Amino acid sequence: MDKHQLIYEILLIGDSGNVKRKQPDELLELMKAHLPSSKDSAVIFLGDNVYPKGLPAEDDVLREDAETVIINHHKALADYNGKVIFISGNHDWNKGKEDGIEYVLRQEHYINKLFNNNETYLPANGCPGPKEVIINDQLVIVAINTQWWVQKGFRPIGKHEGCDIENENDFFTHLEEILERNKNKRILVIGHYPIYSNSLHGGKYSLKHHLFPFTLYKKKAFLPLPLVGSLLPLYRKFFGAREDLSHPRFKVLRKKLKVIFKKYPGLIYAAGHEHNLQFIEKYQNNFIVSGAASKATYVVDSKHSRFGISAKGFFKLKFYDDLKVKAEVLIVDENNVAGELIYEGWMF
Repeated sequence: MDKHQLIYEILLIGDSGNVKRKQPDELLELMKAHLPSSKDSAVIFLGDNVYPKGLPAEDDVLREDAETVIINHHKALADYNGKVIFISGNHDWNKGKEDGIEYVLRQEHYINKLFNNNETYLPANGCPGPKEVIINDQLVIVAINTQWWVQKGFRPIGKHEGCDIENENDFFTHLEEILERNKNKRILVIGHYPIYSNSLHGGKYSLKHHLFPFTLYKKKAFLPLPLVGSLLPLYRKFFGAREDLSHPRFKVLRKKLKVIFKKYPGLIYAAGHEHNLQFIEKYQNNFIVSGAASKATYVVDSKHSRFGISAKGFFKLKFYDDLKVKAEVLIVDENNVAGELIYEGWMF
């Protein structure tokens, strides 16, 4: 039994958009088995809530399937009394295509209506954020929209679009103001794209990807291209597709966030995007990747890695009255609906 008094729990579930449609999904069942009974808790979905391209228009052939995914999330939380938060990922923006804003606004409206709460989907209106959510006198959540930074086509900004900031510099000013006034609390920042990652989008590739580069996109695309095949993973590592951490636009956000976060030791940044589970501790900050709700991809070790695994599951954070935070990792176990607790450790 924990000797500290538990005051809040958060489940971090990323990339859940490919859960099973017509039968019970093992990840959602695992989530249900670990839903906190107290209302002093939250379930946060870290983007890519609907595969393959978010919520299409009502006349689209994929609309019914997309609605089923969202409804299955809602059903899994039917008996839950805590806070529910969704943020958007690249798939929710129609995989970053120019009409992505239409998809994300449809999803926001649909989810807010389904959960009967206009602050379920954050940040609102497809804005970049940051959105401050005060939980109690010891914890604050800050939602940011990482896809906004790399999105093609229209990206809302300014009060005339329902956003709190007028330009990109204003975003960082506003973020620092939020962090500064909450510096004596535990701070949890949530965004879809990670800041650090020991996997594909972080530029960490295996020998397989150099020999069979098309497996980056299709798991069984074993067309051998030795030597020449290395060009694709090397390009993505140093220049980056729009979904990679090395993409020039995301680098602007990532570089400035790292500088700001260093000023607030103990800050937690949680993301999805990579389909695995990672805990990285760097510069006195805690970086969580919890994007393994639908599938699992490989992850490598690194100097700053506290934990990493390729398995379907999620992180649970436990916040205590002395500002201590414990991270737990729960993964799917075919023989046990409650899964397996595979890691637990205190955060910086």
